Amino acid sequence: MILIASLVVGLLFACGVRMVLERELVRVACGTVLLTNSSVLLILAGSFPERGEAVNVQPGFPVTDPVLQSLALTAIVIGFAVSALLLTLVHRTQRAHGSLRTDRLVEAELKRAHDTGEGTPG
Repeated sequence: MILIASLVVGLLFACGVRMVLERELVRVACGTVLLTNSSVLLILAGSFPERGEAVNVQPGFPVTDPVLQSLALTAIVIGFAVSALLLTLVHRTQRAHGSLRTDRLVEAELKRAHDTGEGTPG
């Protein structure tokens, strides 16, 4: 079970990193969500019962670590807040610049700076 969880976490993490390195902001936001979900799965993988024996537990009942489950719940809540913030920023960027590609955003900002005279000495 730990091997399967490790492979899933590794695959999600790799896909998330790949998406974060894309040029479109929507894919960057989706990659961040994948990275958050892979970290939650990594935390939950640490709470599998193969880790060892718990204290004061009746034999035959599976036990998981409640501390790791609370950490996973906290990571889910923080990940949801970060995802909402990122999607809001993506939406505002789309409305302000009309594009979500980073190369076009750089061109638009350079054009705006050139038109307003920012960045010129003197």
